[in-house]
Amino acid sequence: MKKVVVVIIIFSSILLINGCSIKKTEELTDAEKFANEYSISENNPFHYATIDEVLELVENNKSGILFLGDSDSEWSTFGVKILNKVLNDKKIDMVYYFNPGTIKNKNNKKFKTITEHLNIEENSNLPIVYVIIDGKVVDHVDYPIHDDASIDDKNEKNLEEEYSDLISLYV
Repeated sequence: MKKVVVVIIIFSSILLINGCSIKKTEELTDAEKFANEYSISENNPFHYATIDEVLELVENNKSGILFLGDSDSEWSTFGVKILNKVLNDKKIDMVYYFNPGTIKNKNNKKFKTITEHLNIEENSNLPIVYVIIDGKVVDHVDYPIHDDASIDDKNEKNLEEEYSDLISLYV
């Protein structure tokens, strides 16, 4: 009987300790959520932007870096790992992240305004990274995705150079 009580106490203690150390999703920072979503380091500058924040960025003479991606896309997860390295190297502390797939109604007026400002076409592939200065798109990298393209070291090096050149326009 004593063994059963001891086992129950130990088990309860383990549950209590684990329960206290697990953060709830709503308590996670954007960097922590993004790290979990994209399997990258928590040392990242990504901020989950709302559609209103993106709209404000492109309409109200704001400046920033905007990453459009989707963690369900192999190319987005490939690209974000490289982008995060470049951002950390260049000491960028904030990047707007927006997943256009979260907008269910593509006829949404705000979404249409954003796509017009960013010149996004219906068949554009993700990821796309924009440098926006004073509300104007200075440049972007819309990494070419082809059916015959593969994720390899050559593509990684090319993409790192493209992202580095792009981010240099911002810093």
